[in-house]
Amino acid sequence: MGFCSFFLGGEKMNYFIFDVDGTILDSMEVWNTLASRYVQSLGIVPEKNLDKIVSDMSLEQSATYLKKHYGIKKSEERIISEVLNLISDFYRYEVKLMPGFKDFISHYDSVNVIGTSCDEKLVKIALNRLGVLNNFEDIITCSKVNKPKDDPNFYLACAQVLKQRPEDIVVFEDADYCIDVARKIGFKVIKIKDWRDLNEKCINNCGK
Repeated sequence: MGFCSFFLGGEKMNYFIFDVDGTILDSMEVWNTLASRYVQSLGIVPEKNLDKIVSDMSLEQSATYLKKHYGIKKSEERIISEVLNLISDFYRYEVKLMPGFKDFISHYDSVNVIGTSCDEKLVKIALNRLGVLNNFEDIITCSKVNKPKDDPNFYLACAQVLKQRPEDIVVFEDADYCIDVARKIGFKVIKIKDWRDLNEKCINNCGK
């Protein structure tokens, strides 16, 4: 089967940036309680809205918040490592693709990179197990470029990897704050709720 071209607003788009958690991987349920679980593992009672507070933070930002707010006498690097250990088995053995994603990524003649706040090693393990890792040229993480996803420079770093202007790139995201940041600096953005809806609109019209 041949590849299709992806059109957005009548314009052919060849370059894509994909978020991971909640966009490629059905993993948000784990992340939505992770901070509280980690604090509890230290014998500390977390504040009721902790997970909401850190929901828009990178791993580095979350670790800094936890360290300062709860007086955790560990380095941010150690906190991140311990947090990731709590979810490593989930990425290695359990996490699934968002429904419809594999159909989408296999249909288009595009150059794809990942832009994520997640850990690169865990992302590679999960995507390799699920058979889609080879669809991506690179994985850009907040740690790698030292920018959180609410910083426009994070997305500009992704654009540099693709060697394209923001207006020539489509960002696929589920988080509203990331969508706002990318859109404000010129990227075309599609909010992902269900890939099957997008597949129905795009793949069924392939070549038309």
